[in-house]
Amino acid sequence: MRFTNRAGLAVVALTAGIAVAACGGSYNNDNGNGGGGGGGSTAGSGGGSGGGADNSPLKVNIAVAPGTLDPAEGCGSNDLAIIGSLYTRLTQYGSKPGPDGTTQFDPSKIEPYAAKSWDITDGGKTYTFHLRPGMKFPSGKPVTSSDVKYSFNRSLTVNGCGGYFIYDGLLTPPLIKSMETPDPLTLVIKIAQPDPNALQAWGQPAAGIVDPSVVDAHGGVKKNTVNQYMASHAAGAGPFLVSSYEPNKEIVLKANPDFAAGPPPASKEIDVNFVNSDPTLLLDAKSGQADITLGLSKQSAKSLQGNSNVRLIVNETPLSEQIGLLNSKPPFNNLKVRQAVTLALPYKQIVEKAAFGYGKLFSGPLEPIVPYYSPSVGVPPVTNEAKAKQLIKASGIKTPVTVQMAVQEGNSADQQIATIAQGEWAKLGINVKILTLPASAYTDGTENHKYESYVRLDGPGVVDPGYFLGYDMLCGIGFNLSAMCIPQADKLLTEARRTTDKAKLTQLYEEISKLWLADSPKIQVYADDNVTVLSKDVKSYYYAMEADLRRWGK
Repeated sequence: MRFTNRAGLAVVALTAGIAVAACGGSYNNDNGNGGGGGGGSTAGSGGGSGGGADNSPLKVNIAVAPGTLDPAEGCGSNDLAIIGSLYTRLTQYGSKPGPDGTTQFDPSKIEPYAAKSWDITDGGKTYTFHLRPGMKFPSGKPVTSSDVKYSFNRSLTVNGCGGYFIYDGLLTPPLIKSMETPDPLTLVIKIAQPDPNALQAWGQPAAGIVDPSVVDAHGGVKKNTVNQYMASHAAGAGPFLVSSYEPNKEIVLKANPDFAAGPPPASKEIDVNFVNSDPTLLLDAKSGQADITLGLSKQSAKSLQGNSNVRLIVNETPLSEQIGLLNSKPPFNNLKVRQAVTLALPYKQIVEKAAFGYGKLFSGPLEPIVPYYSPSVGVPPVTNEAKAKQLIKASGIKTPVTVQMAVQEGNSADQQIATIAQGEWAKLGINVKILTLPASAYTDGTENHKYESYVRLDGPGVVDPGYFLGYDMLCGIGFNLSAMCIPQADKLLTEARRTTDKAKLTQLYEEISKLWLADSPKIQVYADDNVTVLSKDVKSYYYAMEADLRRWGK
């Protein structure tokens, strides 16, 4: 759900009673291009393997290894980056021009992928997908509608993150009522309530189509059980096949010669190394040992500015650095205290020190890249120490007061933010005790509201405000880590998920954002930018939340 959390469905019955909007019409695209566009090896090409391309392996360094290759279990971006290259889905994001001649995903557009077309009928409650002919798994078995049904049911049965994506977060009642396969290339999905975001949800890597014959031969499908074979092997008909895989070290991907859901990948082979040493990532990027580097620290990326051997590609993300304030317990159950600590932070200084300039200031619940973000509402925050002190005095709390602030170990940006907040809040009489915790303790503590505050890089796994706010903001929701509760905003969100009119949606999300800002439930420190380092040999690069390796080439 979140990019930074892993959780099973059992604890995420988040959007009970929320109906969502109907959508109708048909989508047809028979040209086979999907979201990638045509081929070519020039910068920004959509992903074909056009003439003149370098056929040597593309060398990629990634800072964090995936925890699984199983689409039913993948949660975070590190998992889904690899999973998305091994499996096809019914739909995919569209694309648009990116910085410096590259391309990037466009969350406002959903295009065909394994499904060449679809029809939406019954007031938005029946989806009829028409699969592309000619697709087949490496086993030689053709990809059919029964395989899609099997894959969806498998994700829901094993109870991993994949099921949450397939249900689009709408679990009560379950979004999907039935799936029918009238013929091998036709899938009919009937849903409990209209959901205009279903096509985006079914385009996530977590909705990857698996080969049932492979799964059944290696443990099958068991309720609430991880399939260890699928965690380290692939069973998809995606653009790449796994040539070799050593967990936490390296995966070698070879272009699938039978890939039939779009143009062939821009690279015939991609060697991905998982390198958790930032100095090594930097050295390999400088020397040209890595063609593409993901996950380099912002500080190291800054040091490469002006280096003629590399290009720095900076993309907006739906993620933001946040300081969570536990709204349900003192002192942050006091509105004036929340407003005061929000005003006390030197935001521009934080962007320079923690993000090294790779961040954008904004306010409100929606990051600037998320649809229906309003620039007039989400203006950059202001710093006003004098007013912050007045608010603390007016709040009636007795100072000094001590609060705990949880930070996950190994995250230098979060640590820097916490340290700056510690210094500034001390001027208000709020003493911050920073707790640097291992991942398991940090996750347990924040999800169970153990600490008065926390710092985290957070954001949605699906770039839709209804999906995102449905678990991040609603009163009483377990993944509402700040325990915020704004009843009027909840009512407006329920209405927004029932609305298809764009003007009305704009109005509703502006109202929600204004209510959120007035309540100061947590602090949006800055919207995080993604920095990718490309060698001078890279001619085609496409940025997406979950890296799409189809469009990467030399």
